[in-house]
Amino acid sequence: MPPIKTRDRILITSLELFNLCGEPNTTTIDIANEMDISPGNLYYHFRNKDEITTGLFALYETAMNEALEPPKENKLEMLDYWMYVHIVFEKIWEFRFLHRDMVSILERNERLQKRFNRVIDRMQAAWAAVIQNMRRDFGAPISDEDIDAVANSAVITAMYWLNYQQIRAMGNAQVSANLGLGVYQLLLLISPWLQEEQRDELAAVAATYL
Repeated sequence: MPPIKTRDRILITSLELFNLCGEPNTTTIDIANEMDISPGNLYYHFRNKDEITTGLFALYETAMNEALEPPKENKLEMLDYWMYVHIVFEKIWEFRFLHRDMVSILERNERLQKRFNRVIDRMQAAWAAVIQNMRRDFGAPISDEDIDAVANSAVITAMYWLNYQQIRAMGNAQVSANLGLGVYQLLLLISPWLQEEQRDELAAVAATYL
């Protein structure tokens, strides 16, 4: 296997440090020191931290576009929908600094504002498509207007779940990141329109994760 290029190593190391320490709290010197390279070597590949953040966002953007592609199969089970949402949450967790430090990053890096909004639009459309599929598969009596409203609430839940858990964990060591609970909270948004059988299936799947 060929060695990892320095540029890719910078992105990998930056992602680890941003996730661990927060993007605002991490400097390019911190990244260079962690990699045991000179700052000049780092600046050869990225002129500043914003360029590193932009590079990481491009990876996030690609990962989210792939994860958000709604399943096209007919007659899916509740477990299939659970796993779809869980994969999206896993990608959010992989790039969690972008969500936890979202406002700080976007205020400083205007180039990412429109791109982040495109991810949100993509997520809104994906959740709407998933709910439409659930209406098809489970006979959920939900209107198009309600689908749009639930999809919007699903976006808010997904985008801010890590921030919510981070706040809840402050001063409480027993609270930790729980992607399964986030998935459950999101799917609860559609639960009122499900048949009793599907609600029981959702509860049963949740019990194995929570």
